[in-house]
Amino acid sequence: MKKVNLSRYWIFTPLLFSLVFPLAMDYASFRYAKNLNLVELYYSVPYQDLSFRTKNDTIAADVRIDYSIHSFLSPDSVTDSAYRHLTLPSFKRVQERDLTMVDQVVFYARPGKYWFNFTVSSPDSAKPKKLGFRSDTLTISDFSDSLSLSDIELAVQIARDTFEGRFNKSGLRIMPNPSGQFGSAYELINVYFEIYNIMPDSQLFEATYAILDSNQMPVKTFPPEKRRKEGSSLSLTFALSAQGLKPGSYFLTIRFKDLSTNKEITKNKRFSVVSPLAAGSTQPTYQPVNPEERRYYEAINLIATEKEMKQFKPLTGAAREKFLVNFWAKRDFTEFMVRAQYADLHFGFGDKEGSETDRGRIYLKYGPPDDIEDLPMTESANPQQRWRYYKKNWVFIFVDFNGNGYLQFIYSNTGKERNYPDWQKYVNTDEFGE
Repeated sequence: MKKVNLSRYWIFTPLLFSLVFPLAMDYASFRYAKNLNLVELYYSVPYQDLSFRTKNDTIAADVRIDYSIHSFLSPDSVTDSAYRHLTLPSFKRVQERDLTMVDQVVFYARPGKYWFNFTVSSPDSAKPKKLGFRSDTLTISDFSDSLSLSDIELAVQIARDTFEGRFNKSGLRIMPNPSGQFGSAYELINVYFEIYNIMPDSQLFEATYAILDSNQMPVKTFPPEKRRKEGSSLSLTFALSAQGLKPGSYFLTIRFKDLSTNKEITKNKRFSVVSPLAAGSTQPTYQPVNPEERRYYEAINLIATEKEMKQFKPLTGAAREKFLVNFWAKRDFTEFMVRAQYADLHFGFGDKEGSETDRGRIYLKYGPPDDIEDLPMTESANPQQRWRYYKKNWVFIFVDFNGNGYLQFIYSNTGKERNYPDWQKYVNTDEFGE
């Protein structure tokens, strides 16, 4: 992409499906500097709309992006083009998973109002084939001074990844969902957002999430999450299930409250749920389509019984694959992968993946807790974290024995876990009323 002088600021807006050219688009802007935002534009095109060619057993296609952006407040404008090169594992996989090409471009923009034209085409022929087009306007928010919440990014996958890449930020790889559609293909609504201008102390903040219908009436509500602040800004991720939601349009609402100042801010994000599988139909057997999915597909040691692992370890080739197919036929792989990705994002320590830690194991087994409470070191207790599941009246306690941030499981009242010997010695029992 041609480099553009940052004295010219430009951006795109979220898009709906075009009736003529099926281009799905969305955007999110984040604070980059005072009075300047970094903006990510997401778009997707169904793979069946692309023009592919096969050479040396490689299936590939090229895509061209043309855009022009104009500010309503100044004469600044930009016209530019970019190219993307795509490869496929196989046409069969694309048809089975109904895959789409997903991409994003990044811009910088001052707060204000803009209009733009955006076109995606296939340059493989003498006359480029137009794949999608949109012309629209948008307004960029100002995150400079007061407590602010960035735009909300909806994603199909969020994973911890420290490498630099097009979809990477804040030590995460975030695969966006430009269509904003969830349901049969993507049951988990993955969410990323940032908060700015928090009171920089060691007190708590409270985040509350809810799903509203098209009339903005509550459909699903979730208990508030309280966590300790870590500076004047932070990024948060979470995942909500679309299971049980009827097809239609919804709003995700996020409320963030700084408990030091009692200041709060709320923001909504529209999404939709598409029709689930028809009654009597069956979901095809899941098969991973990339190395990331394959890694979780084979990580059955995180949830398998000792008997299952004893059967699995000596297997190779077709016998190993058959075992995996049968194993996941009895379980929800998508739910497992989302939980494992969340654990890897939030509970990793050093070279140890989060899904392999005590907190990761509990998260995989029991799901997300309703409340997480961080307690600092006292004269009678080590630093610790407590998880509560209110419907089951469960509590789990993790303790930092060495003061290095690594939390280890010591107690649960479920009767299903082996508690740490003399766990009471490491917990402030005056505060622990279980």
